Amino acid sequence: MSQREFTRMTWRDFTRVWAGFFALLTAWMLVLPLFAGPDEPANFIKSAAVVRGEFVGEPIAASVSTSFWSTYVDIDPQFGTAQLVPWCFVGQPTVPACDKPLATLTPVEPSRTDMGRYPPLGFVPAGIGTFIGASDAGVRAARITAALACAALLALAALTLRRSGGSLVPLLAVATPGVLFWSSVSSPSGLEIAAAIAAWSALWSAVREGWADRFTIIAFVLSAALLIAARPAGLVAVAVMGAAAAITDHRALVHAVRREWYLPVALGAATVVSAAWYVSVYDANFGVRLEVEGRVTSLSTIASRSLNDLPRLIGEWIGNFGWLDTPSPVYVVWAFVALWTALVWRTITSVHRRQQVALFVVTLAGPLWLVALNANYQDLLGSFGAQGRHLAPLLVGIPLAAALSHRVGRHDSWLMSVALVLHAWCVLFALRRYSMGAGGDDLLGFVREPMWSPPLGMGLTLVVVAVAHVAAWFALRSPVGGFLRSPAGRIER
Repeated sequence: MSQREFTRMTWRDFTRVWAGFFALLTAWMLVLPLFAGPDEPANFIKSAAVVRGEFVGEPIAASVSTSFWSTYVDIDPQFGTAQLVPWCFVGQPTVPACDKPLATLTPVEPSRTDMGRYPPLGFVPAGIGTFIGASDAGVRAARITAALACAALLALAALTLRRSGGSLVPLLAVATPGVLFWSSVSSPSGLEIAAAIAAWSALWSAVREGWADRFTIIAFVLSAALLIAARPAGLVAVAVMGAAAAITDHRALVHAVRREWYLPVALGAATVVSAAWYVSVYDANFGVRLEVEGRVTSLSTIASRSLNDLPRLIGEWIGNFGWLDTPSPVYVVWAFVALWTALVWRTITSVHRRQQVALFVVTLAGPLWLVALNANYQDLLGSFGAQGRHLAPLLVGIPLAAALSHRVGRHDSWLMSVALVLHAWCVLFALRRYSMGAGGDDLLGFVREPMWSPPLGMGLTLVVVAVAHVAAWFALRSPVGGFLRSPAGRIER
């Protein structure tokens, strides 16, 4: 096979998988009312400001009623009306969604975003869609452009795994309904988690290949640099990746760093940019200590409560939708945990001792990072504020370690079918919540007599959701053998 033929095949595979993941994200976008994503109004306003050159805005003093990172941004005040929309159903799980078109609302203050001090890069994809304007169409366009970016990162992860005959089952195990939910709304968390998935996929693939494949290294560099630049906490996840790589084979890693000069340069540049933003902008209010009753100062107490909360946070990673008021069905949670357990067990029983140690380090990093996060929240806000999405960039690395040994197998299509059915179940579960509110015994009442209907109407929405999942199955199913490396070092199909 010529290099040109292989390149064409590679990009054809990438495009197909990209379309498959975007189909799943489209299903989510169709069933979600505007601003259903946690902090989506603030994210939408921040995204609009970033692409218009307003990276930070006018600071707002830290207080109990405003975020530590809130600012006023100098853009069209109509964007600020996004803050008025979701409160008719947010915090009220039994209340169905409502429609409040932005064009009908009157600004009550300059555009304010609670994400004003956050690094701008994670808001750029959604910001592109906001050029349509401060309207409902602009909100939907922001979701679409953000979803395209997240789907591209997930497709990069899939392509990295496939190139050496790896299975996509580990990828589908970590691309949970919750991950796809975050990727379908205006949120930098979706981009951050998708970048982490791509980086971990490339890292474990590079470890398996002895850091010999340039494409895999480039995929790791791009996604890891994005993860670092999107949020300062991303540096922690990349540091754990580096530790895992060094533990498994430090000689191969050092050789790759010397051979592929762009690896340390790109990661170093991203670290410098992220650190500079953290010091000069992000932590400006960190000297403020809010007077909050019940603040916990004992590290042992913080650690105990954090670890006790870990199962709930894992459930949030699997899926807790719409301002965290719609947990995934319990059977979905059990199914994903069972899949993770099977993948991890298969990995630790089939890899070398150094790789087992690396996996242990990655596993230990999650709880330690959770304790550190909650200790920081207690110091600043006097609360336990860690969420599943904050841990996901680390946690996804554990099941993805199956890339070390899991190859395409005869059960892959069956497992993929199960995963997509679980995703569809969660999409319908969220649609039911927004259509008639959570609770009640009439499971199909949202189809017959919805109190809120998505823009396409209930019937057409259900058809499109079904078609999207079927299309995703055809796009994501692994070809037998995938891409295989020949003895001569070429990668062939």
